[in-house]
Amino acid sequence: MVTLFLCAPEYLSHLQQSLRRAKADRGFYFSDMISGSLRKIIYEVSSNSFELYEKMQENNIPGEDARFILPLNTKTNIQTGGDARELCHLLNMTKNRGVPLIVRKIVREMIDQAETKAPHLFEDFGFNYETISFRPAPILFANENQAMKKLIDKNLTRFNNGRRVVLISYDDKLKALFTRKTMDRAILEKKEAEINMLKHVHFTFLFPISIAGFHQVTRQRTWNLNVESIYDAASDNVMKRIVIPSSISKSNFHDAFIEQHSRMMEIPKADDYSELIGFVPHSLGVYVLAHIDGWNAIHSIGKRTCIKAQWEIRKIAWDMAKIIKKEFPDLGDWVEPQCVVYDGNCPETGDCEYYKKKKK
Repeated sequence: MVTLFLCAPEYLSHLQQSLRRAKADRGFYFSDMISGSLRKIIYEVSSNSFELYEKMQENNIPGEDARFILPLNTKTNIQTGGDARELCHLLNMTKNRGVPLIVRKIVREMIDQAETKAPHLFEDFGFNYETISFRPAPILFANENQAMKKLIDKNLTRFNNGRRVVLISYDDKLKALFTRKTMDRAILEKKEAEINMLKHVHFTFLFPISIAGFHQVTRQRTWNLNVESIYDAASDNVMKRIVIPSSISKSNFHDAFIEQHSRMMEIPKADDYSELIGFVPHSLGVYVLAHIDGWNAIHSIGKRTCIKAQWEIRKIAWDMAKIIKKEFPDLGDWVEPQCVVYDGNCPETGDCEYYKKKKK
């Protein structure tokens, strides 16, 4: 849970241990504010998540899919680096109502340790270092995000009709500069000055994704993101917000997965949301707003459309690619897996030969 908060500011960098390698003996975080019979109930429900997780893996469910049923409070390790200014930003973000106590404690501890090395960098500089002075970051644990809620409500019909990704806006004012010929030249000859111009071509997409998938989206450092409040997502219809990997939906674990997801989604309704929200599963879906420029269209979408990318974000990336191809065909011809962008040089281990099939 804390990692989702730490990864939000754009100017911090991280190395994180994958949840695919979580083990029951690693455990999960429990707030000291949870006590009595509620603590016993939550412990039982969370323990059941790990038991189901391990059973699924024992029966050949991939780890990246089995982890969907783990709670957000599952313990993992992360290494975070950044300068004093962005650490101050992180501290300022903890002032948002809805940010769980454990997040506040860990960020405070980070600041305290950094302050022993450079005390003058972490003084209270007043209004110069309030929220508006920092490049704003998405806050999953904000108690509300009214603008996102309105945007989601406005587009719900399109999602209910089967859309996985909705194009919210597209700025085509520079479109005439990028013909197929100029695109080919810029990419094949690696003309960085011209490729840099693609950063001024703008696409903004709205899409739902599991918390498991959001872990990856929020670490895509060059996407400008916003995300709905997790409290809004958790208060929605349970079955509307569940994301079930196909490997599980086609297995004997389908019903057990849904039952466990539903039990976990009941926990935040028991008491203080901010202290219980960490027990919702990674299968909970949230809506994300992503601004992706023209360079990201050929770079990060190229990475995410690769067959080696995680299945959920790969499907979303391909839907984005199809929209870009329709709106901007000359750019869209290059919105492909990276083996195409790299002119046949596959950057992954184990070439799937997509590039050769595309050539045909």
